[in-house]
Amino acid sequence: MEHFTFIDQKIDILGLIALVVATPFFIFFVRNVMLSKASKNWPKVNGTIINIPNMPTVRKYSMEYEYEVGGTTYRNRRVFYSNIDAYSISLAIEFDKKYSKHQIVDVFYNPKKPKQAVLEPGRIDGAFLGVALLGMVVIYGVFAVFAPTLYAQFIDLLFQIFN
Repeated sequence: MEHFTFIDQKIDILGLIALVVATPFFIFFVRNVMLSKASKNWPKVNGTIINIPNMPTVRKYSMEYEYEVGGTTYRNRRVFYSNIDAYSISLAIEFDKKYSKHQIVDVFYNPKKPKQAVLEPGRIDGAFLGVALLGMVVIYGVFAVFAPTLYAQFIDLLFQIFN
């Protein structure tokens, strides 16, 4: 019986660690999804691409654009809301084909925070997978810490299904 108590303590600790580590990432992912959806309704202004990387294979695509809202000029690098700040090589190549230096572009800005802006509103490449995975880790942590008996029943059920 002592062995099970030790395992329960380990599950509680691992669940707490999972909860503490995953929650901020989960909140960040959900925030980005919400901002991406909201960006579809943001007002747009004309902007100009002022800087673009020389090579499209650069993993950190650092295109920069400038736009003006209410007499204030802003600079931004965000193409769309994603859960990472480094785009894949295929996205960098896509952006290189789509955008060029001095190009006039539509910039969609947050009317409450004009420094938040995107060029492609509503685009959320890969966000749902991240939210789903982190959501499962958060749920694991919640069950392991706050409902250990329910968690143990769930684990037993999984073992019965996969054995």
